[in-house]
Amino acid sequence: MATAIQNILYKSYSDRGAFVQSGHFQTTDVDESEIIVGEQLPKWPGYDKPIVNEFVPGEHLALRYHDEDVIILKGEEVQLDSSLFSQEYGVCCYILECVKMI
Repeated sequence: MATAIQNILYKSYSDRGAFVQSGHFQTTDVDESEIIVGEQLPKWPGYDKPIVNEFVPGEHLALRYHDEDVIILKGEEVQLDSSLFSQEYGVCCYILECVKMI
């Protein structure tokens, strides 16, 4: 089977409000055979995982995440979540959690 989606993480750092570094952090490929309707999205990086409502390979993926329904069409990348972590000396780390359908 082929890769159907990618779980993508981006990290950005800011120092007292000014962005100092930003970019791609990690990509995890998910095979279409791993995606099961009614189950959690495989290989999602967090503990609270999206639930797969519908999956049509090569067309779209419908997810339920934090009481919201999200539809991702082929070729689209959608941000599902973001986190902010304080570091030392005014530095903050932002993490964006995205899903891309291939």
